[in-house]
Amino acid sequence: MSTFHYPMIFALLFLLPNTAQSQRTQRFKAGIIAGLTASQIDGDESAGYHKVGLQAGLRGVVRLKKKQDASVEILYTQRGCRHQPQTFPLFSTTLNYIEVPVQWHYHDWLADGDENDGFYRVQFNAGLSYGRLLDYKDKYGLDGGGITAALPDLNSNSFTVLLGATFYASRHIGFTFRWQRALNNLYNTGEGGNYAKDLNEHFIAFQALYMF
Repeated sequence: MSTFHYPMIFALLFLLPNTAQSQRTQRFKAGIIAGLTASQIDGDESAGYHKVGLQAGLRGVVRLKKKQDASVEILYTQRGCRHQPQTFPLFSTTLNYIEVPVQWHYHDWLADGDENDGFYRVQFNAGLSYGRLLDYKDKYGLDGGGITAALPDLNSNSFTVLLGATFYASRHIGFTFRWQRALNNLYNTGEGGNYAKDLNEHFIAFQALYMF
């Protein structure tokens, strides 16, 4: 064997343990999110989280210190409103958003060993999110009720506060419940159109999460 290879072998032997250690305590992580939303708009003609939509996107995480992380997500989120079952008038409006939540996470319930070798089963999170309205779909149009009259004058920018919790079934797979409420109105009375009420969004999300 050439003497050129000996330094390389010793370097690899030295780096392998450090690589394994860095994987256990890695500071940056990434994940994939997919789930469903249930939405409501205060000021429409219904009450309750009757509008079901889709949510999917990516998460990036940085470890701050023991038990604490920060994350940024990029999500496609469907929100909106819908009539209550078996009630009139009929309406169903889907609002399509690109959303960027920024969150702080706190971990608890250590599983399988110490902090380096194991993982935490429960995670609580809080944060803020910016959403940009891409477009909307109004199922019944002028033949229905709901917020149809306000649609041409909706606010394209949405700022929400969020709270949530995640249960990790394994190191990589988690399930999240999240509540979000808008800090600004989707529509303000008198700002164009002829809709008579202010509109404010809130919704809950049920997510499945895979962390690499």
